[in-house]
Amino acid sequence: MWISSGSYEKAIAVTGDRGPQIAADWLLSHCNDSTLDQKTCQEYILYLCPVGPLQKQLADYFEKTRVQCGWNGAHAYFPHITLCHFFKAEDSKIPYLTKALNKLQEKLLKAPGHLELEFFSQVNFIGLLVQKCYYDFLEEIVADYAEEIRKVGVTMDPRRQQLHMTLAYQYSKDQHERLLRYAKEIDLNSDVKWEFRLYSRDPRAGECEVREVTRSYSSNNEDELELVEGDHVLADPIELSNSKNGWCKGISTLTGSVGMFRIGCTMRTSETSTWTLHKSLMVVPATNMYNGLSEGDYDNLWVGEQDDIYNKLLKNKKSEENQNIPREPRCLFVMRHGERCDFALGRDWVDSCFNSAGRYSRINLNLPKNMLKRKNYLDFIKDCPLTEVGKLQARLTGEGLRDASVNLSHLYVSPALRCIQTAHEIVTALGLNLKICIEPSLFEWLGWYQLGLPIWFTPDELIDHGYAVDRNYISYMVPTQLYLDETVEHFYSRCADFTRYILKKHEHEDVCNILIVGHAGSLDVCTRQLLGKAPRSVGGFHEILPYVPCCSMCCCVEDPLTKKWRMKEPPVPPITHVANKKYNWKTLI
Repeated sequence: MWISSGSYEKAIAVTGDRGPQIAADWLLSHCNDSTLDQKTCQEYILYLCPVGPLQKQLADYFEKTRVQCGWNGAHAYFPHITLCHFFKAEDSKIPYLTKALNKLQEKLLKAPGHLELEFFSQVNFIGLLVQKCYYDFLEEIVADYAEEIRKVGVTMDPRRQQLHMTLAYQYSKDQHERLLRYAKEIDLNSDVKWEFRLYSRDPRAGECEVREVTRSYSSNNEDELELVEGDHVLADPIELSNSKNGWCKGISTLTGSVGMFRIGCTMRTSETSTWTLHKSLMVVPATNMYNGLSEGDYDNLWVGEQDDIYNKLLKNKKSEENQNIPREPRCLFVMRHGERCDFALGRDWVDSCFNSAGRYSRINLNLPKNMLKRKNYLDFIKDCPLTEVGKLQARLTGEGLRDASVNLSHLYVSPALRCIQTAHEIVTALGLNLKICIEPSLFEWLGWYQLGLPIWFTPDELIDHGYAVDRNYISYMVPTQLYLDETVEHFYSRCADFTRYILKKHEHEDVCNILIVGHAGSLDVCTRQLLGKAPRSVGGFHEILPYVPCCSMCCCVEDPLTKKWRMKEPPVPPITHVANKKYNWKTLI
């Protein structure tokens, strides 16, 4: 398949410049796209988006009103504040758009306090208005961005009207009071952080209704679209409403193919579900910029009550003038946890080990002799402990690190109990007085948790059980920022962002050996982009997992001069042992 330079640039733009592999995958899926070689520009827009408990309330409001009041214009988007009008840019200008946004980072760290919103409603509109001081701040930021991209020939018009967040519009008058009542249930004092985001969309999306494929369909005729569950179809809203046979002409966003599709296999969804996120920067109030520990109870981070989580980005920030080269190269170790109870004894192990009152019985010597106490024993189903063999695996790994004279300086661990127990065994074997920093952003791919996240032990509960957890550590993410609709691509970004963050945080230390204890995928997602490689596809990600057994470890080392990272052989050999199946003495009868 011959690819023109213009087509490749288009693929880079449409996929958000996330790497050549993702762009190549997009090109392969669009081999029958008749517009592939057409010179069309993506449309771009700047949004200010809420993150955290307030965002959850807003999303719940959108879903509730869609179900109970019917579709209105606000449902075409996720909760946001629009900062400019859509603007077009040639595909070759994508790197300049993101670089221009990066230049705003320093200003975004000096926001004027917390953004306050107030309700506003009139006939056929319900929304939240932005306070004046923040309006001026955002207006200046957007103007700076417009001026920066103008240098490369891209024109953008800032929004000239009052900045606001739309909750509902384009609805029938009889729904106004009901929509307003639901809106008033939103607690505007809920915790929230804001992200400054650059999105792009297919220019055709603004003129079409977006339909999500809910049921697959195999085409029987050449003019029919092959429908794949999860794909999105762009269709003319007038043609949809005038359809008499349940069929309509549409465009598949997955393949770019045009054809007739069965309307009954799709449902209307938000336009923004087809958009591409290019860059996201945090907006941090200037009052949050200080050194030292955060005030308040660290356990609040685990229930979404921490008022100031983003100050962690600036905690103990080192002077940029300190450019001393470390005495030895920095090393990053990433390892998987040890053997877990459910994988060793089956997913019904909780039913076999606990009675209805929650009393634990050790039915297998590989199970813990004493089970940790927790509020609900059923929470072990999603957050299981290590087996005794798993603890041994971790202890042997720790002894291997000790024998290799590895001196760990920092320990970051997924909140999963099996990871915390693995880290505990390693530190014990090393004989180090090193505390465990629990980091939610290191938890495994959320695509496996569609029914909800596990209920993890809090730091205080773990300390009570004898684990050396750092109560004062301010995590990079909090559990409320983990979204169950996460794609594999977003999973790579989540873990790569944290890896870059800790490496930046510890870049001026003379001795820097960081250990991350996570999951099977952690060895790849925490290091792949650090090594200059693109994230794997969904299939590629799943292919590598069987090759990462319990307590596997990888090691990345930095060249002190070039600052480039490479992977090298780990300092500890692997652990290999045969499986020991469950024994039933009755087979001898």
